[in-house]
Amino acid sequence: MPVGRARQLALFAIVAVVALAVGYGGWRVYVQTQPEQCYACQRPIHAHSRTVASAKGSSRLFCCPACALSEQRQEGKAVRVTELTAFMSGAKLSPNDAYVVKGSDVNMCAQAHEMIDADKRPADVHYDRCAPSLLAFAQEREAIQFSREHGGTVLPFREVAASYAK
Repeated sequence: MPVGRARQLALFAIVAVVALAVGYGGWRVYVQTQPEQCYACQRPIHAHSRTVASAKGSSRLFCCPACALSEQRQEGKAVRVTELTAFMSGAKLSPNDAYVVKGSDVNMCAQAHEMIDADKRPADVHYDRCAPSLLAFAQEREAIQFSREHGGTVLPFREVAASYAK
């Protein structure tokens, strides 16, 4: 192989490696700046309703407790919620000690835009895996106060989880 041709191939290889490295670096920066997404519905993870559950043998992040529990119903496989987030403080909660407000007028996952049907009219939503909303609280009194202002029913989380397992 002539020396000029070998130099061209070496230069091409160097440029290709540099381009791949720059592309990979750019991709990593892009991925790190994107918000975390829910394992099930791909909505953004909300800081005050973040839920961790064991699903399909792995720990998964969900946008809210309702979404994690809906996964159990839809997949027909056990989903065990291992960590909740207190709605008011953002603190981590044990599911065994948490209370939830079910069905309040606050739903962190509610879509802001309306869905449009084929005739360009607002479409009715028949099912949303994140509804009714489930917001977690560390103290029952916090949950009761919240429900007085925003509606909903206060329940121990373990009762709600058991109702989704049926």
